[in-house]
Amino acid sequence: MSEAYEYSDEHVIAPEYYGEYGHPHEAFAWLRKNDPLRMINAPLFRPFRVITKHEDLITIEKQPELFTNEPRPIIGREVARPELRQEVIAEIFKRLQDSPQLLQVLATSTEQGLIRSLVQMDPPDHPKYRALVQPWFKPSNIKRLEERLQSIIHDILDDMMGDGGVREADFVQDIAVWPPLKLITELLGVPVEDEWRILKLTNELFAGDDPEMKRAGDDPLSLFDTIKDLYSYFSELTDKRRAEPTEDLGSYIANGRIDGEYMPYKELISYYTIVATAGHETTRTAISGGLHALLTNPDQMQLFKDTVQDDEALKLAIEEMIRWSTPVAQFSRTAQADTEIRGQTIRKGETVGLFYASANFDEDVFDEPFRFQIDRKPNRHLAFGTGPHQCLGIILARMEMRIFFQQLIPRIVSMELLEEPQRLRASFVHGLKHLRIRYQLRPAA
Repeated sequence: MSEAYEYSDEHVIAPEYYGEYGHPHEAFAWLRKNDPLRMINAPLFRPFRVITKHEDLITIEKQPELFTNEPRPIIGREVARPELRQEVIAEIFKRLQDSPQLLQVLATSTEQGLIRSLVQMDPPDHPKYRALVQPWFKPSNIKRLEERLQSIIHDILDDMMGDGGVREADFVQDIAVWPPLKLITELLGVPVEDEWRILKLTNELFAGDDPEMKRAGDDPLSLFDTIKDLYSYFSELTDKRRAEPTEDLGSYIANGRIDGEYMPYKELISYYTIVATAGHETTRTAISGGLHALLTNPDQMQLFKDTVQDDEALKLAIEEMIRWSTPVAQFSRTAQADTEIRGQTIRKGETVGLFYASANFDEDVFDEPFRFQIDRKPNRHLAFGTGPHQCLGIILARMEMRIFFQQLIPRIVSMELLEEPQRLRASFVHGLKHLRIRYQLRPAA
């Protein structure tokens, strides 16, 4: 932490700060040392207690009855004045008037809004909905996906290589986005010609505070147009998969039943949405962040080149890239009773913000946490969460990264940064949005 650093509550959560500096590591370090359970008061955010220590985050995640996801699973900006809130609601209803099913969802929605996925759920719904697709992730399916991923990534890297000469690219937008996107759209049964649509919609959904990613940069409600399109697209996909079921994950979701009935409309579309977004947005962020770390730590790049064919070394490197990038910046929970953590009372109804990037650089857990070290062991990072809400796609994400770097690293003849990366203006899912590189690749062995 810089001696000149001056702490501010805004640094913890303001998307603009993330966009300029990345994860607010100096703020987190100050909090871990001075006030690890601080009540944060930042403009346009309801107050919340920030959880910065690795141990405290695990304590909370493993008590889902005491600390619930509902009604505030994510910390986001809110409309400040009641009169403005009514104007916003009226405008939202106006935009959705040609979508009667979605209007009905909105009319019956609580604070959560139009999306209710695993991220928003608590028991008894959460275990039921999570179990719905878990059988699909059985080892035989994962093995089949591994073979398909090998082929997808081989083709992407061949395109990246071109004629084998020196080339330039935006690694995030031109390359890293495609392996997880192509795989997840195939799993959902989305046609190749619609990949761009899923990419556009998920960018808009997860980076709503970034003008470059918004559908309309100056329109704060453009997010609802995005959600409207998501509902429309996945409603059509559901109809197709119910009429003609297949073996893909999209068909599993379309025909899945909870307590003997099809999922309610809101939960159904939300299921597709969380799979489509979490299934590629976070992985591309970890791939991009991992490559950036390697390029800015040439000794680690050389070590990776020397050890990439060693399965154990490869696994360790992937875990360090995931820790270093921590794509999901935060989730939040609501205390259902007074409780005590670290000698402080958390009151019933208070929000606690779980900041994974802080926990993943906790000096009490990680030796030299701000050193990028691909042979770090142990590496007890929390980038996938822990407890009952641990990421459902954890095996898939690790596999995508492992295969990508296992193929990329041996093919690198040269690679360098052209400029400082640009970061997403987002404090929920956060990472690089542009990473300009100059490189040369050799053909696959």
